[in-house]
Amino acid sequence: MKRLFSVSALVVLALCLLASGSAFADSGFSVNFPSDTTYYCSQTNGCGFMGDNGGLSAPMWTTGDFITETFYSPYTFVNDLTANWGVVDYYGGNPGLTYENDVYINGVFVGYFLLPDCDYCGTLYTVTGTADFAPIYGYGSYNLSIVLAQTAALGAGSEYFSVLTADGGPSTTFFSTPEPSSILLLGSGLLGMAGVVRRKLTR
Repeated sequence: MKRLFSVSALVVLALCLLASGSAFADSGFSVNFPSDTTYYCSQTNGCGFMGDNGGLSAPMWTTGDFITETFYSPYTFVNDLTANWGVVDYYGGNPGLTYENDVYINGVFVGYFLLPDCDYCGTLYTVTGTADFAPIYGYGSYNLSIVLAQTAALGAGSEYFSVLTADGGPSTTFFSTPEPSSILLLGSGLLGMAGVVRRKLTR
């Protein structure tokens, strides 16, 4: 179990870049996540919707514990994600350790974040950061999941997700994709270059 960026200085966000993002201007869509309709599942504390649990997931500390939700949009694909997530850190007893959370879109790993052992502080952090990745083609359907990658030792505490961030605002996620107009401009430029090369070759 590890972490994603935080407004608080202690939370270490490390959304890793799996592929260079598009150089085009971005458009996209924003969703509330985690939200009341986000589903959680903890091997030791059961499953349910966060809205039915006071806007929180159950405490999580076991490999495979997760939150998940599917979103729909007109976009054929997405190629980066910007996080603004509320996560309560209640890890303790092992100073210096961090706990990894892996982030998936449609089952494809796109990054991770770490939460530190904070001596059972119970702090609501705001995890922020952007992950760029090769396009994921969902053709309008995008499942976002966060899965714990390791099990905390017995008595080492837990974490749980919140529909709110540290400043009291909603947790959100922004999915983005290159604007079609930008792609068209790039295509036009490439065609123009091809024409110049061809003229040079035929002279």
